[in-house]
Amino acid sequence: MSDSVNPVIYYNALHPLAETSGHEERTSAYIAKTLKELDIAYVEHVGGFGIVATIDSGVEGPCVMFRADMDALPYSNPDGSIVAVHACGHDAHCSMLLAAAGSFKDIVKKGKLKIIFQPGEEDLTGALAMINDGVLDDVDIAIGAHIRPIMDVPAGSMSAEVTHVACATVKVRFEGSIAHASRPHQGINPIDMAASYIGMVNSIRLDPNASWSTKATRITGEPGAYNNTSGWCEIVFDLRAATNPLLTKMLDSMNTMAQSTALAYGGRLTWTQIDYCPASDYDPELVAMIEESIRTQIGPDKLVPPTGGGGEDFHFYKVKKPSVRTAYFGVGVGAAPGLHKRDMTFQTQYMVNGVKVWKDIARKLLG
Repeated sequence: MSDSVNPVIYYNALHPLAETSGHEERTSAYIAKTLKELDIAYVEHVGGFGIVATIDSGVEGPCVMFRADMDALPYSNPDGSIVAVHACGHDAHCSMLLAAAGSFKDIVKKGKLKIIFQPGEEDLTGALAMINDGVLDDVDIAIGAHIRPIMDVPAGSMSAEVTHVACATVKVRFEGSIAHASRPHQGINPIDMAASYIGMVNSIRLDPNASWSTKATRITGEPGAYNNTSGWCEIVFDLRAATNPLLTKMLDSMNTMAQSTALAYGGRLTWTQIDYCPASDYDPELVAMIEESIRTQIGPDKLVPPTGGGGEDFHFYKVKKPSVRTAYFGVGVGAAPGLHKRDMTFQTQYMVNGVKVWKDIARKLLG
């Protein structure tokens, strides 16, 4: 009976429950209710509204963790109100794992399977919160999945490897002293500092064979009279890099440049790292195993090359416990016009492919 569960059933229930990061109360309650009906042991309120379901064979073997995220995105309405919308497919991720969960009890013959439903992926807090609550302590292998936009993976096809870049957002605040515009020498102009600093950042040169970028995305000065210089100026930078060491090198260079700029002008500096998300670092053997699962379960012509884009807090599981082997696959469902588009829709019938691959991965690792 468990093999016949259609993930669309769960999707139709979860989609209207859309809740933003840290507020996944109804979503979590539905998942808990479903796990109870499937007679799978679980623990609630892990890292917030996270759920950890466990199937333990009692036989020696690896501890494998399957992860689905469950939060939605906030969008503003014309009247100024905020509404949560599942525009990134996290409801689909939960649906696929729930649809496979009933079969896992018959599949797991050795080791232990932990099925986690993670809150707070969109604001990059959920993985770290669950890690702080001990979800990773006994884990040897962690695997995630994501539906893919139609321009990356055609509907009905799958990718065994979805790569993500390391990314960070930094706010740099230069402080000077206000002066009348006719006597600029009596003050310290933070806009001059900001302009000089942006030029320095744009001159950063890293490995040309690696993918990386840093760019100023916001600049704000102290409001006031137009014939005064500002007292402060803030710049926000978006940073992307193919690897974690490359991002660290970029951050170190930018910090050194900011400090030297403030010192050269006689101003002051505040450096704030608003967020950070690590890059993917997958185990080649796991990726090859998932490739084989896609070939056998979906079809050899349905396996497409690695795809990527964006960031994912899933990779904190590897960063916080380097011994964990990780992989992350993509499910082609024809998502259009693209992820994070408020009107994003996809062809729900293809979620069954994700269910088939999840079950085959469980067989290969724990069967």
